Amino acid sequence: MKQIAGNLALSVCAAEPILPIGTAVVGAGYFGRRHALCYARLAGSQLQALIDPDPVTQSLAEQLGVPWYSHVAHLPSTVGAVSVATPIASHYELAKALLERGLDVLLEKPIAETVAQAMELQMLAKAKNCILQIGHIERFNPAFKAGPALLPRARTIRTKRTTQRPPRIGALDVVIDLMIHDLDLILYGVACPLIELDAYGLSHGLTPIDEAQVELVLANGCRAHLSAYWGSATAQEERHMIAELDNNEIWMMDFNRRASYHMAPANSSRNLGNVGNPAPASPGQASEGVEHDTLSLQLASFLDASRHRAAPRVTSEDGYAALGLAQRIRQRILESAQ
Repeated sequence: MKQIAGNLALSVCAAEPILPIGTAVVGAGYFGRRHALCYARLAGSQLQALIDPDPVTQSLAEQLGVPWYSHVAHLPSTVGAVSVATPIASHYELAKALLERGLDVLLEKPIAETVAQAMELQMLAKAKNCILQIGHIERFNPAFKAGPALLPRARTIRTKRTTQRPPRIGALDVVIDLMIHDLDLILYGVACPLIELDAYGLSHGLTPIDEAQVELVLANGCRAHLSAYWGSATAQEERHMIAELDNNEIWMMDFNRRASYHMAPANSSRNLGNVGNPAPASPGQASEGVEHDTLSLQLASFLDASRHRAAPRVTSEDGYAALGLAQRIRQRILESAQ
């Protein structure tokens, strides 16, 4: 029987070749296609199937030299690890079916539509001794490399996310699609209970919440101000986090550039609202992101957890916590709009 060994992975002799894990992707849309292409070239992965009810998926499967199936029931028995990159409405049913078969699952964020579904998946994964990793990809962004060490010292955190609204998401709003990234980073990085929450949002007719402003107060006194909204067709995408630390230093994590910037008090206006364009970095001030595809880092981490039966970098508990907070924010915004 498989056994997950907490945070400790089994040691592997350096000379011992890594046996590839049979992988598959469920969902061949924008994100699913990226997962498939990544698995096809990733060391330690042997892509064995694409699953999607749309017959157009067959062309991608032929391109990658793997079979196409219309349903997860047809997955080959040699598959051990599966990415689920489908719309949120199908996350629960698909992940449940795969976990019940004893397969390890990387489930795109958010983990599910409801916290009840998320809890059930979490319990099922434990009962089946399966890896269930949630696709909060910014954890693997080189810009966040120092985040776990910095955020516990943060007095103030400001985040901003704006992008064009993808047509694929239907009625999925900015809290669930965009802001949830930053909610996960703050919950994980600060690692402190939430004691206050204030939220404001607007709908511009696209989804129930097209713009959201949120303030969180954590038990250690840290205040987090989060902003997310759909930009226009010509708007520049923004994804950054700015943290003011207990020693008055400021760090900016630019997720687009995959780099972080250190700004000492003498080089900043002390007005965090104006730090979005940092001064040109001097030696030692900037930490440029390594040229790695963030998705490759995420999938490699997932396969490593699967191979060594170790806890994944982003657990189902993390996914549950991020979804729970996002749902509280959504409820607060929708109630205030009535």
